[in-house]
Amino acid sequence: MTSFSLEDSVFGTQRRLGGLASKPRIVSGASAPGARGARLGRPNARTRPFDVRSCPDDTSHEGPRQTPDVRETVSSGAVVERDGRVLRVHPTRERRVRRAGTPTVPALATRSRRVGPLDPNQETGQALRRITSVPVVMALATALLPFPATSASAVPAEPSDGAEPLVVERITPDALDEKDTLRISGEVTNTTSESMHEVSVRVRYSKHPFVDRDALDDFASGDGWQPDAPGPEDEITDELPPGAGHSYSLSVPADELGLGSYGVYPLVIEAVDGDGAVIGARYTFLPYVGDEDDPPAVDIAWVWPLMAPPQRADDDTFLGDGLSTTVAEEGRLGRLLSVGAQTPVSFAPGDEDLVELLGLNAEPSESPLDEEATAEETAGPVPPDETETDDQDEGEENGGEGEEENGSEETDPSRTEGVPITWAVDPGTLDDILRMAADEHDVVNDPLTVPAGSDPDRESVQADVAAQVWLREARRVLSLDTVVATPYASPDLAALLRNEMDGDAEASFRIGREAVERALGNPADERFALPAEGLMDDAVHTLFAEEGATRFLLAEDALPAQSLLFTTPTAQAPLPASEGDSDEEPMALVADEGITEILSMPTDTPGDTALALRRFVAETAMIAGENVGGDRVIVASPDSGWDPSREFAEGVLAATDDLPWLSAERLDEIEPPAEEEWEDVRGSLDYPDRAAENELGSTYLGLVEDVSRDVRMFNSILVEDEDPFRPALVRLESVHWRDEETVAGNMRALVMAKVDDGLGDVRIIPGEDVTLASRTGITGILVANDLEDQSVYVHLSVFSENAERLSIGEYDTHFEIAPGAKTTVYVPLSARINGRTVVHASLHNSAGEPINSQAVQLPVNATGLGTQALLISGVGALILIAALAPRALRRWIVRRSRAAAEAERAAGGTPEEDTPAAAASQEGSDEDTDTGGAHPGPRTEGGDTPSQEDGAPGDDTRTPDGNTAPPRGEGS
Repeated sequence: MTSFSLEDSVFGTQRRLGGLASKPRIVSGASAPGARGARLGRPNARTRPFDVRSCPDDTSHEGPRQTPDVRETVSSGAVVERDGRVLRVHPTRERRVRRAGTPTVPALATRSRRVGPLDPNQETGQALRRITSVPVVMALATALLPFPATSASAVPAEPSDGAEPLVVERITPDALDEKDTLRISGEVTNTTSESMHEVSVRVRYSKHPFVDRDALDDFASGDGWQPDAPGPEDEITDELPPGAGHSYSLSVPADELGLGSYGVYPLVIEAVDGDGAVIGARYTFLPYVGDEDDPPAVDIAWVWPLMAPPQRADDDTFLGDGLSTTVAEEGRLGRLLSVGAQTPVSFAPGDEDLVELLGLNAEPSESPLDEEATAEETAGPVPPDETETDDQDEGEENGGEGEEENGSEETDPSRTEGVPITWAVDPGTLDDILRMAADEHDVVNDPLTVPAGSDPDRESVQADVAAQVWLREARRVLSLDTVVATPYASPDLAALLRNEMDGDAEASFRIGREAVERALGNPADERFALPAEGLMDDAVHTLFAEEGATRFLLAEDALPAQSLLFTTPTAQAPLPASEGDSDEEPMALVADEGITEILSMPTDTPGDTALALRRFVAETAMIAGENVGGDRVIVASPDSGWDPSREFAEGVLAATDDLPWLSAERLDEIEPPAEEEWEDVRGSLDYPDRAAENELGSTYLGLVEDVSRDVRMFNSILVEDEDPFRPALVRLESVHWRDEETVAGNMRALVMAKVDDGLGDVRIIPGEDVTLASRTGITGILVANDLEDQSVYVHLSVFSENAERLSIGEYDTHFEIAPGAKTTVYVPLSARINGRTVVHASLHNSAGEPINSQAVQLPVNATGLGTQALLISGVGALILIAALAPRALRRWIVRRSRAAAEAERAAGGTPEEDTPAAAASQEGSDEDTDTGGAHPGPRTEGGDTPSQEDGAPGDDTRTPDGNTAPPRGEGS
């Protein structure tokens, strides 16, 4: 079987095209492609103003030392010149300004929040900004600040085979204080075609910390200003042949670096050859705590995703075998589960029967979905009074249980060690894993290559043991933390509501709740809403609120920060009240965009993990050091397709637990501040134009609606209010198919074929031709239900092609058939005219709609004579009987008499002539003769029969004993 991973296909395309889970990668290194201001896949990539900056850290530099705080902001693309020289410019923080949708204000002097006390030079710089006009400050900065030029030799050599010439494997500690020693280790590799001599690895850094978060992006790209304070150096004395590598190790006590107060400092690690040419460089960060016993702190709440694109078409057909690999120990979902558990997780099956342990062989019980299905979903009438009563009763029951559960979670959290995390699950993913673990299923080999309209190549696969093990561990681990869930299969709710497909949108919530409980044994916290990509419009907001959500996990683009805000606001943000039954105040929890992007950095190649961890540590240190006052919370929410290395995932949790400026917080314990304490730092709920443009199109949803019509037809013949194909329909409407037209098309074709097969399983079995030997008759029509799990209720329609020749009598038009059963319907037929006529039979639902294209034709041949012909035949038979009966009676009497006479002679009785029987016999003989007996002799003219002479041969009428023989032909 060809291995195919639908997850890799979908997430790979989304990362390339900038869709779901496609945050651009932030790369630390000399060849890093850019910063957060130039994101891939973002139509509204921000261009920020620039500031002139120089940080000469070499104490041997002549002239007065300048501070990077003395700067002037100019518009994006502006060029500052002096004496014909183009001076180096540097972008300042404009992220939230652009996100808020306000234009960049050119030539606007701004102040960024400075961490720590100001030295005299910094105070002088700020005083200059307060009293001096913009042109004067620009001229002064241009005249006074020298810019270290990057020589041609500082350009790293291009790798010949794609290998990294310099790899940073480890930097410790995460947070440096004045008593620590900075240690850096890694490997340098000769990626050129010639041997290298006198290679050394060295450190450059700056003694001045960054002033804002965007400066981290610019420095990591390698295109910003270059720190020039020298650090430790490790010389490699061995010759490096082409392709050879050599390890290095650098260390320096913190007090020798001359760093100031708390902050994040630039750090460059570079390798140079004997000629001073840079072989490779890595730009990273040096978070420094200093001697502060109580550094600034910020709370952080983790959202840990366990999601994947839909893996199935219909319930039994998987689109590839990639999910089995994903849930294995080193697969993406297996890795996320084991790392997030922060306790030992076993992926060994063990000796226990996992099918029995997980209850995978249990009969499915009646689901809430079936009880709550709407008329639109089932295509059947639902009595309004009964439905309303059921909903009210169920709401009261669920409400009571929910209050009890929520209260228990608040007073008795289960996790006692490690970092509290909130598991974000997709019920569709859990349902796929559960189905794969439960029983045998089909796997389509490479669905991307299936031609349209053809049956794909399938393989039958046994229940997956890796999925069973994953479910076992997931049930144990996830019960310790809060679980929040998307609607089933992460449907494109905005597109569904926009195209008036509300039934599917509402069904995704009910199916999702049922799937989570079935897979995990516990419900998700329904107070939390997870819209796709963290974006929602007003209609989606209302739908979530109607489903009971009061906490909305959103992206920054959904609630953009107000313009000219240069610090990180807290995650809590107010939302307008919407329709719903909850009295709880709605609140948004905005995931920090910068943290999300850092978590999406590559960690699958050597050295990536160490640099990504340093960036995470530096970013959180910058947020904590902004000192905006009050308690703040940041939400770390990776993309749904998050695929970190084990080392990186473990590293960010360890950093959360160890860093002095981070305090882990449970997501469900974040409460909104008092109404008077809300900070007015974000705009109103926004749904960007790019999000609307990326929605599933009306054309595609129209094709899905075609499948939905067939599903409604199938549901209309079911006895129970079931909706077995609704999960498959919702999977077709997932946001994951926005950029996967081929996979979505093949998946839709598979679902439609499955629905058609289900309708075709309720059928009429054709019989033999019918022959009527009379005017009327009865024929049987055999109807079969080949469905394995559903009873059906159908209507049989039978009609004659020529009603004047052949008519149909009354029969059972509607009936129920159990799963796998057959029933025969007897239909009366009446022929008026002999000949051949065709009877048509078909099956319909209660509304009279044909359930499939099958129309059985029953040829009927009427060959009977009719009533008059039968009457004539009967009369003729009676006449014949009346004519033959007297003669038959006489012959019977004669035979009886002769038999009696013979019996007497045999007994020695009187001669035959003397007995009355003989006389009667003679009379009968004479009578026979007179009436033309069997042997009439010739007659004389007088009418007497002449007698033969005595003694003539053959005329002896006596027996040897002297008696007279009976006449010939009689007495037999």
